[in-house]
Amino acid sequence: MKINRNKILLRLLKNITEYEDFDDALLSTLSQLKINQDKFYDIKQDLLPKGLSSLMKELNLIINQIIDKEQKPSRFKNYKINEKIKYFVIRRLMVFQNLVDKRKFFKKILKPNLIVSSNKTLFKIADEIWFLAGDKSTDYNYYTKRIILMNIYAITFSFFVFDNSKDLERTKKFLDREISAVLKFGNLKNKLKKNIKF
Repeated sequence: MKINRNKILLRLLKNITEYEDFDDALLSTLSQLKINQDKFYDIKQDLLPKGLSSLMKELNLIINQIIDKEQKPSRFKNYKINEKIKYFVIRRLMVFQNLVDKRKFFKKILKPNLIVSSNKTLFKIADEIWFLAGDKSTDYNYYTKRIILMNIYAITFSFFVFDNSKDLERTKKFLDREISAVLKFGNLKNKLKKNIKF
């Protein structure tokens, strides 16, 4: 029997918040998909060797695939960089909430042992968004941009988890404020560099 990787992952994402134990969630997923439970250890080893940490990584890849296949807005090429960043951040959040119960999942991943994995995932998300926005920097700005976006994404995600507004309107406004604050700080820094001589 051929194993459908994405089918398992998508069902597991629905189940994971209903179980305390990761293995129980995976076993339930296999049962629902009528996959022989003898394959449990092979599937876990191949797909999710690090349990919830691996699932977070896979979720990120699934979201990337979905967004990559989507048709962008007709005026997308005319968007400014910050508008492209906003677009991709919000699209990721919308796709995320369609795949999982956002509050329960947030609570599930908010654990000390997942901090390193969460930071790695955040960096990959920031990198993907900058890539899709057309960033081609290779100097130290490459890391600076991604670290700043990591922080913006993390704080926006925390706000989004508790946002029940239509089409995430409150999250969009929150993200606008966060990006505006960074842009203002960047402009101030550039002015200081021009006016202050050492």
